Amino acid sequence: MNQNRIGITGTIASGKSALSSYLLGWDYMVIDADVIARNLVEPGSDLLKKIQDAFSEDDVIKADGSLDREKLGEIVFHDEVKREKLNDLMHPAIVEAMLHLISDKKGVVFLEIPLLFENKDALKKDGLDFDEIWLVDADPDVRIERLMKRDGIDEDYARQKIATQMPAEEKRRLADKVFDNSGDLITLYNQVDRALEELRGEEN
Repeated sequence: MNQNRIGITGTIASGKSALSSYLLGWDYMVIDADVIARNLVEPGSDLLKKIQDAFSEDDVIKADGSLDREKLGEIVFHDEVKREKLNDLMHPAIVEAMLHLISDKKGVVFLEIPLLFENKDALKKDGLDFDEIWLVDADPDVRIERLMKRDGIDEDYARQKIATQMPAEEKRRLADKVFDNSGDLITLYNQVDRALEELRGEEN
């Protein structure tokens, strides 16, 4: 059986992690790019040292030697040049780790990547492409409310964050499957069940 790579992504605050958690419950392999990114910048790691050097003027390392994610996030959110500098360090390392984890796996593997469409060309350049891409989306008002609650920010800042990403309409157009997570989890799970049935049918 060949490997079938399915990318999972979502519009901001759409709740894509709920889809990934459901898949894990069915014993599917789900690789989370955010988890990998956190592991790669543990205190003492080579990648953290590179980030420290690249952002030496910004003091993004805490007293305990860990990365100040909140401060770094604020910096790159407001500075595109620095955001690209960080991406150039992080993305190849994340892709290398993902490819290593799935190198000997057969069948379906899911890879959760928050900004998959925004970085699709770079991912492919680093060796990671997909057989399908699944998108989790939700109504704009729902996403704004979730984002405000999740990040503890006001509505204006939430809208700014949403505006920095590719429009939801474009992501929906590019995705192979779209899951609406505006309502309760049961509604989302029912959509995922149908997609998994189709997937199993294709493999048989």
